[in-house]
Amino acid sequence: MNSSDHASYQIYRIKFPLLAFILGVVMGLHLPLHAYTLQPLTTNVNMFCGTAGGGNAADLFPGAVVPFGMIQWSPDTSTRWPGNYLYSDTQIRAFGLTHASGAGCDFGGDCGFTPFLGTVSSSPYTGSNFWDVASSYFSTFSHADETASPGYYSVQFTNGIRTELTVTTRTGFGRFTYPSGNSASMLINAGGDGNGTINASIQINPSGNEISGWTQMPGMCGTASAKMYFDIVFDHSFAAYGVWSGSTFTSSGTSASGSHSGAYLNFNLPSGGAVLARTAVSYVSIPNAQANLQAESPSANFSSAGFDAMSSAASNNWNGYLNKIQVSGGTAADTATFYTMLYHCLQAPEVVSDVNGQFTGLDNYVHTFAGHNKYGWFSGWDIYRSECQLIAVLDPASASDMAQSLVLDAQYGGGMPRWSVATADSGIMLGDPATPIIAGMYAFGATNFNTTDALAAMVKAAVNPVTKIINGGTTERDANRDYLNLGFVPEYQIGGYAPVSMTLEYCSADFALARFAQAVGDTTNYSVSMNRAQNWRNHFNAGSRYFQMRRSDGLWSPGFVSNASTYDNYNLFAEGTGSQYIWMVPFNLNSLITMMGGPAVAAARLNTFFTQINDNNTGSSPYAYLGNEPCAATPWVYNFVGQPYKTSAVVRSAITQLYSTSTSGLPGNDDLGQTSSWYVWAALGMYPGIPGDDVLVLHGPLFPQAIIHLTNGDVTITGSGAADSAQYIQSLTVNGLVSNSSWVRYTNIAHGGTLAYVMGTTANTSWGTNLLLAPPSYTNGMNTPLSQNYYWGTGLESDEIQLSATNTVDTVPPAGGLSNVGPISGALVPELGVRNETSQSGSGEIMYSGNALGGTSVHAYMEAFDLTRQNIMLYSGMYFSCFLDVCNW
Repeated sequence: MNSSDHASYQIYRIKFPLLAFILGVVMGLHLPLHAYTLQPLTTNVNMFCGTAGGGNAADLFPGAVVPFGMIQWSPDTSTRWPGNYLYSDTQIRAFGLTHASGAGCDFGGDCGFTPFLGTVSSSPYTGSNFWDVASSYFSTFSHADETASPGYYSVQFTNGIRTELTVTTRTGFGRFTYPSGNSASMLINAGGDGNGTINASIQINPSGNEISGWTQMPGMCGTASAKMYFDIVFDHSFAAYGVWSGSTFTSSGTSASGSHSGAYLNFNLPSGGAVLARTAVSYVSIPNAQANLQAESPSANFSSAGFDAMSSAASNNWNGYLNKIQVSGGTAADTATFYTMLYHCLQAPEVVSDVNGQFTGLDNYVHTFAGHNKYGWFSGWDIYRSECQLIAVLDPASASDMAQSLVLDAQYGGGMPRWSVATADSGIMLGDPATPIIAGMYAFGATNFNTTDALAAMVKAAVNPVTKIINGGTTERDANRDYLNLGFVPEYQIGGYAPVSMTLEYCSADFALARFAQAVGDTTNYSVSMNRAQNWRNHFNAGSRYFQMRRSDGLWSPGFVSNASTYDNYNLFAEGTGSQYIWMVPFNLNSLITMMGGPAVAAARLNTFFTQINDNNTGSSPYAYLGNEPCAATPWVYNFVGQPYKTSAVVRSAITQLYSTSTSGLPGNDDLGQTSSWYVWAALGMYPGIPGDDVLVLHGPLFPQAIIHLTNGDVTITGSGAADSAQYIQSLTVNGLVSNSSWVRYTNIAHGGTLAYVMGTTANTSWGTNLLLAPPSYTNGMNTPLSQNYYWGTGLESDEIQLSATNTVDTVPPAGGLSNVGPISGALVPELGVRNETSQSGSGEIMYSGNALGGTSVHAYMEAFDLTRQNIMLYSGMYFSCFLDVCNW
């Protein structure tokens, strides 16, 4: 379904509901088929929310985009900033076609349009400006002359030029109105990315009033480049034109290339007037961009009336999505905040395929996903926690395409991305988030994808340490060989960072894999993966009662401090500290709490932890930082210790103190919608606290009523007495039955249901406190660490397979697949030896050639000890066995 389809459907739905139903069936639109009245909700969205910058910057932008749109056309102000728009700025340098909503890294502004008054006689590129165009072309503006609403943006510069932008999924429509008495001109910067441009090319077709070309973007955080093609058609002929490449300007030139290249246009408008521009993008080719343009913004609609119609369609598109959750009874401020956050949840992942179904895969080849949209821009480490579940609930058809998109990435690209951009994996952050994204979407109703191929891709990433993504070159699971062999990621591993965080992320991914395997009927992978998910125990130090880093020999690494993220200038944790990561076992909190000393001890630690709720000093904080992902689910841990009323208090404090519609209205980077999705779930009174599972942990709603319009029926959430200051659950009925359980499964309400709360201003310390009714914890039934427990043999034992000195490395995971190995000891039968090693934990290891007793396969080389930070004497020909920190000679 493209944006125009969705918008048209919404119009029919309002005026002709029966016809809408028929259209929905015939066209297969991704919309519920039961009728409900649409409310005008787009006016609640503050488009400038999160544009202030600062220490907890959300890095949002106010420009035009439709849900999951490929084009995100927005103003780029003069300060270099991740969102390309800083509310305190007073100059706009261009209107770029690409942006990333709250990603926290410089990106976007590609193919920027800069309307200005005057002419060009030399290259606009000065060689000193980061965005390639001299600041003399920037225009000043006032926020009083700026307006925006979902799908539309407008600003009038102080020089009188007014710019208006609107979009469909793959196209944009610009209306640039120039004042009279001036030379009306436009720069099209082929590059201009906020992170720099690798290369670009631009061509002018004067007879067709057309500009086309491509730009090679560097990707998020300077990684994973992608080539975006564009096509632009103007309704006015060019009175003058030229191109530039670097410092060279060619008047009447028609083509240019290079990272600093672009086109200059002048229009004959002595009396002023509007210049219209239709544009489209593609990640495949210029002809595909042209086809996208004609399909979504046909030349027959190339008029001011056509612009207005597209703007209305974009607004209707957004209104249809926002109406999928209808809240009522709350304050105007809360309602505006809710819909502003919901708006930001639905901008990514982004469509990256064309109207003909073609897309560029992670192998750099063109493929076709016929009849569906291929998606990219998966902010993996972020959105697996709560945003992917929300998208699945609201739009299961699109979410199913998103899940299949990750499967296609594995099929064509070698593996699933960790943090994908348009056609590559950036490899940003850590873990294996694609697995819980797919499992989470499936658990919350998005099931229309190839689950067999999905499970195969998950398993491959989990057990094959050399699973790599072709375009981007990242390994899906860094240091996975160590994780599989040792049961944890040890210190100083190469190929990643933050080993404690990495282990915990892999455990969560393994749990999600297990639940998905169970859901599709694969009991073997369920058992194996659920066992492996319990590896978090290997990092738990019973003495300190924290997760700590350990060496590859199992000994605890020295220097641990609970409120530090590093030691010896090395990252233990990713964007967090030991105090913040101790709760990151969402699928087995009961076991964690027991190992801590029980519910009372854990509750006391939570009380201290939430002394502050948004301490963004991620390098040395003992407190919660709810503006960042590692702490996102921590308020709901109280439900697992029998104190859900404290969850209610913390969540309500976050809702009222950290979120608003202001320019600083989010507590941290929005990360393509994840932070906003936290608010949406929180305001509804529930949270998907176990990624990969369908559990919703409850704390009570903000609004007296919320109706979630699902594909197969409505979920009605009522909160009698609900208000900002009434955060405590007094009682609850679920589907008409009294419930004292502080959680519910989504499957119990997925076909329609009711959650009826009575809310109050004082804590009810009886409701939900029975630990027998606490949310579930998943274990394998064992209370011991679950490392592989290899027993190393030297090849002298009768039950050992004898290998030759020239035996090449095997390719069987988990230990196989090394590419930099040779014989250990020349012509001798290999026993134990030392060799250099760059794909594991350090620069030198004692390696073993043989097999692991009790193992399932023979491995030519396996790591026994890391030599990077310790000296070990070699005992040739002796049998020894090791398990974590105990070795027997």
